Amino acid sequence: MGRNGNSRLAGTTAEVVEAAYRRGREVAANGRVASYIPELARADPAQVGLALHELGGSPVLAGDAEQAFTLQSVSKALALACVSAAGVDPYERMSAEPSGDSFHSIVRLEEEHGRPRNPLINAGAIIVSGLLPGATPNDKIGAFLQFLDRCSGGASYIIDDAVYQSERRTGYRNRALAHYMKHFGVLEDPDTAVDTYFRQCAVRVTAAQLARLSLFLANDGTDPLTGEQILSPDLNRQVLAVMMTCGLYDEVGRFALEVGLPAKSGVSGGILAIVPGRCSIASYAPALGPRGNSLAGMQMLRDLSEAWDLSVFAPVTAGPGG
Repeated sequence: MGRNGNSRLAGTTAEVVEAAYRRGREVAANGRVASYIPELARADPAQVGLALHELGGSPVLAGDAEQAFTLQSVSKALALACVSAAGVDPYERMSAEPSGDSFHSIVRLEEEHGRPRNPLINAGAIIVSGLLPGATPNDKIGAFLQFLDRCSGGASYIIDDAVYQSERRTGYRNRALAHYMKHFGVLEDPDTAVDTYFRQCAVRVTAAQLARLSLFLANDGTDPLTGEQILSPDLNRQVLAVMMTCGLYDEVGRFALEVGLPAKSGVSGGILAIVPGRCSIASYAPALGPRGNSLAGMQMLRDLSEAWDLSVFAPVTAGPGG
């Protein structure tokens, strides 16, 4: 599985990141951008960006790492961290198990009486959005944006209104999931939760920003650049655990075998991966594979993990650097 240290990538951190980026550009040509959200169909499938941010260090960027895109489902992991930081336990309303189904499946909800399998599929994420602090969608998305600002040491983020409106116009299945959960008494206010979810998915970031704001996840809940504790170590590990087991839908098992990192993907082409105690990695490449994950992003993470033995299942040795 490439864990013997004989990777084809070698050199300094910047050289390895650049080599992984070039490999990502090659495979991106085999994917297609998402089209079920009309605004996402406008993305340039040739764009590929990669950002790696070591704890306490400066980011290493390659390609389109400063190209803005919307978080989409990557936001699910960050919203989970946000409600956890606010002292809310989402697992009172859902499980923490891989679903084995599509990210927007309704069948499993019926079988399990409206309780989602985990917070990183759409049904679970809608509940988490409804649990964000505040009473209205404006209040809740405001709390989420403030959380992202806090994780970034004072940066600011905005919602891409065109993407938000596109999701509102076409998000019938997400509304169906929410009202189905309302039927079972798992969700109190489906309209507020779904509208908040649409806004949350439409928050604009770059790969460089995403790598920076997620550093706390790589540092046991504390931002290594500001020293602020964002999450307790226990809650931080819960977020990483559910990312590891549920973050890439039906590709999560293969990703664990080949990469071995907690990660969360989004249909806009973003992937966030965490190397506990070492670094955060974010990629953007909107050309997707058959399972809805970025082809280039998955390849780049495979290459980086192989180059440095980043898998959480490998013995801890040297990390990126040099």
